[in-house]
Amino acid sequence: MVEFRSHHIALRTPDFARARTFYTETLGLKIVGEIPGRDIVFIDIGGTTIELMAAPDQQPGEIGAFSHLAFQVDDVDAAYQELAGRGIPFSVEPRDAGSLRIAFFQDPDGNTLELFRSPDLLWD
Repeated sequence: MVEFRSHHIALRTPDFARARTFYTETLGLKIVGEIPGRDIVFIDIGGTTIELMAAPDQQPGEIGAFSHLAFQVDDVDAAYQELAGRGIPFSVEPRDAGSLRIAFFQDPDGNTLELFRSPDLLWD
């Protein structure tokens, strides 16, 4: 049986420098790899990585198969306060969804990002 493990989630961006700054400086995430000679970096998000790649012909917010990327955090409300304090607007402020605590915001290209905490859906 093949053993599957998470390696990365690919996000395309028409403005590589802007998206890289958002993920590494605004959110404070660390680049852990790159493909030399290409606008492609791998950003650690704890448990997997984002493969951020340039896609100059893509339109910001272009609809595709990607729905959202969820960041598991210890405290959704505290993470929300910290990110809102950095000037990040939220489309959904912290709220309960059954046993889940969630909040949503977007990256500069309109990709939806979620702050997520659940007492039930734990697998790390």
